[in-house]
Amino acid sequence: MFRYFFVIALLFLLDRTTKTLIFLSPADISEKTQGFFSLVLNKNIAFSLPLDYFLLYPLIFLILFFLLWQWRKSQQAKSYLIWPWGLIIIGALSNLLDRWRYGGVIDFINLKLPFASVFNLADLYISVAVVWIIWYLWFYRPAGDLASGPADKDKEEDNFDSDKKA
Repeated sequence: MFRYFFVIALLFLLDRTTKTLIFLSPADISEKTQGFFSLVLNKNIAFSLPLDYFLLYPLIFLILFFLLWQWRKSQQAKSYLIWPWGLIIIGALSNLLDRWRYGGVIDFINLKLPFASVFNLADLYISVAVVWIIWYLWFYRPAGDLASGPADKDKEEDNFDSDKKA
């Protein structure tokens, strides 16, 4: 468990450090990297979608509560999902700290693709973790873990059919 917390803390510090460096000297870094790193203060939510602050903060806290609950369930079950839940939590917390400190999220990685927006390491952690969880649920999830899926639906239908016959 020590290794887990060490890696998660290290990733959190990496995100916070990169955001601080970009925020303190955006012109120098952007010039040296031909615009690959460029400072954008995103006051909206994911994919720059607008949402009023009176809705945003309660939504963030509800999501964090859900994430912590899922993390705790995974930790108690000794599931590998403790890693992606942890990545989502540190990504969300880091972006929340940006909102409190700067009034928006510091985004700085610019792939210069027409379909990609500017993002940060916390966004990357969240995206990778979501794909990881979906992959796990789709291919490796034991029955009864996180949510019922196709394997469990067959069992539920059998139980439903047997209830009808009785």
